[in-house]
Amino acid sequence: MRWRVLSICSDANRQAVETAMASWSLDLRFCTTLQEARAALRSGRQPIVLCEEKLPDGSYQDVLKLLGSKLYRTRVVVISETDLDERYKEARAVGAFDVIASPCKRTDVQWIVIRAVQDHQHRNTFRPRSRMAEKPETVNSENSLTP
Repeated sequence: MRWRVLSICSDANRQAVETAMASWSLDLRFCTTLQEARAALRSGRQPIVLCEEKLPDGSYQDVLKLLGSKLYRTRVVVISETDLDERYKEARAVGAFDVIASPCKRTDVQWIVIRAVQDHQHRNTFRPRSRMAEKPETVNSENSLTP
């Protein structure tokens, strides 16, 4: 199984994400609207979601709401054109993993995806006992990223 990454963004950021992930073994999917994201999120688990702050029909906050109880298993990275410090505080407070600047840079995308994968693996290795009763996620060597 390959890592799944859903990118909800404009064409300009899509090119940067595609370039950053071109040589990596990822299941990379794109959409441009909240409506398309809703369908993609229903169709399967997306451990990493890159989402622009503002979408034509919503925002990253709407994506976080769509994820609901699945948010603890998903690393949502907000792509923001505004003040990153302020957006970071706001986004983290509502459940996002991190924030990167828009337009995206290849190295920023690569770095944040590596961090998200590491965080995902760490959290699933060292889960609190209360979550141990839930269905465990399988993490194996096929899921690791190598740029």
